[in-house]
Amino acid sequence: LGRVRAKGFKSLLDTDVALRPGVTVMVGENNAGKSNFIDVLRLLTDPLDDRRTRWWDAEDVHSWVDTAELTALYGGLSAEEGGTHLQALISPADDTGMPAGRSARYMARFTRPAPGERAQRPAWSAGRLMDDPEPEARRTIRHVYLPPLRNAQQELASSAGNRLRLILAAELGAKEAIKAFEEEQAEHFRGLESHTKIKAARKRINEPLELLTAGAHPQHMGLSFAEPSLASIARALRTRMGDEGLAVEDIGRSGLGYANLLYIATVLAELDAARDADLTLFLVEEPEAHLHPQLQILLLEHLRAQAMRSQSASPRKDGAPQGRIQVVITTHSPVLAAATTVRDLVVLKRCRTLAPSSGQDPAATESEKEEASSKENASTFAFTTAAVPVNEIPFAEHEAAKLDRYLDITKSAMLFGSRVILVEGLAEALLIPAFADLVLSSLPEAEQRRAKAVFRGTCIVSVDGVDFTPYLRVLLVEAGGVRIADRVVVITDQDPGKKAAEIDDDSRAAPVGEVPSARAPFESAAGEAQNATDPEASGAEGPAPVRFNRASWLRGNLLQWQVPQESFHIAESKPTLEPELMRPDGNQEFLADIFFDLRPKSQHHWMAVTEATTADERADAFGALFAKGTGIGLPKGDYAYRLAERLVQEQGEFTVPAHLAAAIRWISGVGDTTA
Repeated sequence: LGRVRAKGFKSLLDTDVALRPGVTVMVGENNAGKSNFIDVLRLLTDPLDDRRTRWWDAEDVHSWVDTAELTALYGGLSAEEGGTHLQALISPADDTGMPAGRSARYMARFTRPAPGERAQRPAWSAGRLMDDPEPEARRTIRHVYLPPLRNAQQELASSAGNRLRLILAAELGAKEAIKAFEEEQAEHFRGLESHTKIKAARKRINEPLELLTAGAHPQHMGLSFAEPSLASIARALRTRMGDEGLAVEDIGRSGLGYANLLYIATVLAELDAARDADLTLFLVEEPEAHLHPQLQILLLEHLRAQAMRSQSASPRKDGAPQGRIQVVITTHSPVLAAATTVRDLVVLKRCRTLAPSSGQDPAATESEKEEASSKENASTFAFTTAAVPVNEIPFAEHEAAKLDRYLDITKSAMLFGSRVILVEGLAEALLIPAFADLVLSSLPEAEQRRAKAVFRGTCIVSVDGVDFTPYLRVLLVEAGGVRIADRVVVITDQDPGKKAAEIDDDSRAAPVGEVPSARAPFESAAGEAQNATDPEASGAEGPAPVRFNRASWLRGNLLQWQVPQESFHIAESKPTLEPELMRPDGNQEFLADIFFDLRPKSQHHWMAVTEATTADERADAFGALFAKGTGIGLPKGDYAYRLAERLVQEQGEFTVPAHLAAAIRWISGVGDTTA
């Protein structure tokens, strides 16, 4: 399944999603449309066990339209598969972006019934036809649905019978083998009927029965088992579990996590029946429930391995179904997001969309659209789902591979929200939340409460260096007309000593525009010099030239990538974070207390700070304390931790550096009614 398009279906007003051949992991905030997308796949395909639990409903059709339209495009079909789906084949011009080989298209349309009328069946079409003359071909594509588990113990008790029936049937194989198994079990039951205790029980009942019926029509009874069927045998079985080496116990004695895994295992065993279909979609919602991180990763790797094995295996015989498996997972877990390659990720976003009759200017910027929508009545807009297939972001060479290594469990959280702060290292990551509390506490109460809530919903990511471009590209470059993030702040240092040729990352051969050259001074889009400290630019003697300005270089990249300026904010520490902490008047005493907590016998090192005559000299002297060549090498992480802790506990006299305060206000939407 290469692409899925949904129009007018719940929040999927007009959504186009590219899926991966093995595993696609769909992430996004609550109400972003993940479950709605799974419902689309459940409606486009039949269940593997033919027991449909999801039907079309009038509420599936978005209120702005009368008809919902779902489309599935399947790619990479062999000549034999092309023959099976002959009526659904489409021309190469219609299957752009699909895997190599033949492609087929199936579409379902459902019209909302008028009030009081009965809903009609969905109308199917295949390929370029207006109908589906061979629905049996479409039914060679199936799905298995694993719902979000809240109580696996209950699920196992209520549904294990049917699932175990399917597993037993897959194990037995042909109908003749199933019939022989049922007859064998019937013999066992008949033998049990002759047990002396069962005979004695029958006699106990017959004695009063014969007396009660002697005066009319005498009766007698017998005890026997019902003729066993595969279904009744499966219902009689009970799932039990225990630690390896110990006796199995009732499932209720197991923890919820392992009970969930047992339930998932019964569903995975059901996938053995996937060999009876050409393609089986395994649809998994929120598998992380009650699972600790290592089990989440093991589950993902198992699903990926099973999918890839199925795609390389040959059919059992000529003309047999292909037996392929493709997995689609929805999740809120940063563990799963970090454990998969970024190219297998699809980010679903919740977007504010104006009604077609609202008269919105299509050429308006995002902020203008938001402002216009806020002025309209609430009935003229809706929250709809937009998809960002990460594989379709035009990465530069090595960037996708870098992100696979960079995005650990903490960093992958940035994919779940719309606001991100990128910082160089631990010191900034520790201090920014404490600084935000100071900056936002100065606002009026109502605005303060709102701004703090917005900031708490912002993800702070330490890139552990200066390689910002892979993060910026995945967050802010469009794929399918949508960006993952709405607002991104970068907090970086000036690094005056870096040479002009020292570019921070592998941005060569970037497919979304030429990377700005690493020379100084940089020029903005308007052609103004960005580096006033370069003697060659100013013609004056002064400090060492800033031959590479990362802030300007990143800004140039973003503009080349056609990212709107209202979507990013770059805050530059000059030259680094620590001197900026000392620059505001009044911070000296506060910072001195923390210094002497760390280095109580280093008054002689602090003398350079107290003897400075200007704010810049004082800032430079304080920054020098963190340099490793000075003989003291004050640890930045320890100092930042203590400063953050002191700010939170004491709320003392401290002024947040202006460039950081501005970044905090911008990401929190201070003064922005649409933020």
